[in-house]
Amino acid sequence: MTGLPPSSKATVVCFVGTQALGNFIMYNLAAASVAAALGGARLGIIYRDDRPYKAPLMAMNPAVSASIAIPADKAAALPLDWFDPHCADAAWPEPWRALGLHRPDVFLTPGMLDIGTSIPPIPGLHIPPAMAVELGEALCRLGLDHGRWFACVHMRQLEYLYRHGADRHRCVDPQSYLPMIRDILFEQGGQVVRLGDPSMTPLPPLPGLIDLSRVANAFPLQAFAASRARYFVGTDTGATQLASAFKTPSASTNALGVGIWNDDDVILPKTMHLSDGRRLTRDDFLSTGMLTIHRLRPTGLQMMDNPPEQLVAVARHMHRVTTDCPGWREAPMFLEYGNQTTIRIPLPLRDIAKETRLTWWSSRDDAHDGGSDNHIVRFPQ
Repeated sequence: MTGLPPSSKATVVCFVGTQALGNFIMYNLAAASVAAALGGARLGIIYRDDRPYKAPLMAMNPAVSASIAIPADKAAALPLDWFDPHCADAAWPEPWRALGLHRPDVFLTPGMLDIGTSIPPIPGLHIPPAMAVELGEALCRLGLDHGRWFACVHMRQLEYLYRHGADRHRCVDPQSYLPMIRDILFEQGGQVVRLGDPSMTPLPPLPGLIDLSRVANAFPLQAFAASRARYFVGTDTGATQLASAFKTPSASTNALGVGIWNDDDVILPKTMHLSDGRRLTRDDFLSTGMLTIHRLRPTGLQMMDNPPEQLVAVARHMHRVTTDCPGWREAPMFLEYGNQTTIRIPLPLRDIAKETRLTWWSSRDDAHDGGSDNHIVRFPQ
């Protein structure tokens, strides 16, 4: 246990040593939750600036008091000696030193962080107001109507520059999502913003579809879209964690693990069979740990993607449960402060799948048209 006098303003420093978008987001939120639990401690984050989304995300984490970006070159490093108060060579930038972050009360390493080690309630990301105005205008210039709601979608593929060919089981054919996109546009009456990168398969031009994967260096714009969407439907990847971090109602489809953590969010896993032909059930996912963020998978699995009609049904469900959002989503400040002065180290690991009121989308009604919810199961029960 580590404790602080009630009158003290704690300082927490975290080294977020990860590259993947989803992990970078979740480590940020876990660190923010520690700072919040300590009564709104000052939080300093050190990270390696080797991905284009890292610096913008620093500006979107309202818990961060100051940050230090280490150059992408692995030869460059921030010496731990700098934290020695007697180190004459320490060159801490301002406001880092002024905030007392050079002498932290708590230092968090990457191995301590996970969305499961966050201290409830899990904080959220927030687009700064000045940035939001600029990004909103940019979305409108691309053709998005500010007077109508929109949904965000994302479909993971193999050709992403930084994860080329990695974990093909989490990838999908984006064509399978086209019936869902058309349903959002022409049946639900919404607009669609597709998130992604330029390596992805282009989608056919459709009225009301804005494809941000065709826009270079668009991460801030994509983050803003995720924060203002009525709902989000994505695959098992970092863009889904981005939407969840903004508290946007989200559905993780073709999922192999839990990458969402807000009540009432939806998980629709891929259909999986063991080598003996037995189909994995919800209880199998929970008991084997496959729904944890570490994605423990039995060997010899055969995986089948969600069929288009199932994706349509999920999107219709998301449309029904978000009737309180008839336009662009409002963005309140989500950082919640606790009143603790003590935390436990190591941070206890919680099973998000068992502690959050998520919605498990049953695959027994693959052809269900979304007219009712008798094919979904709440868990934990």
